[in-house]
Amino acid sequence: MRSERTRAALLSAAEVVFARDGFEASRIEDIAAEAGRSRGAFYANFESKTEVFLALRSLAALRRARELRELLEPIEGEEARYEALIQYTLEQICDTRTLLLQIEFKLFALRHPGMLKELAAKHVEAVTEINERELAYLFDQHRHTVDDKQWMGMAIEAVLEGFALNAMFSPESLSLERLETLVPELLARVFERRR
Repeated sequence: MRSERTRAALLSAAEVVFARDGFEASRIEDIAAEAGRSRGAFYANFESKTEVFLALRSLAALRRARELRELLEPIEGEEARYEALIQYTLEQICDTRTLLLQIEFKLFALRHPGMLKELAAKHVEAVTEINERELAYLFDQHRHTVDDKQWMGMAIEAVLEGFALNAMFSPESLSLERLETLVPELLARVFERRR
């Protein structure tokens, strides 16, 4: 029980440190200090900084899938669910820590070419699984192939990441008011819906 609390505290701290400092600049000491634990406690739970980073990425994908399921399951009607998805997307754009961590994961993969293919495949697999399980009702099952659903999921992710990054970089130019106009238009194109 105590070990699970320590592991959870280290994961939470690592999320803060990686989002704040980036993977390359972060140190195990920083993660341990943020969690209020020792370097030894870190190594009792993780072999390396890379292991905790990849564990965080998996947890983020599971968390997003759970959030979508909890949000969309109780909503009746395709149009109401679609509108809820738009609101969720806008909220995710404002969740800077999660998106910085996701962008950092992709930068990590690009900086480590030996791991890139495997990490990219796992990422596409996670996106596809979310589309199949959580967003299946938004896709015409007979009209869209698995490849279509993959690129749609990646397109949604690109919208999230691109808007979030640019909104953080230049909030005066890309305000929440502008996002509330642009995001629904772009998602409508991705899902081939008329607005």
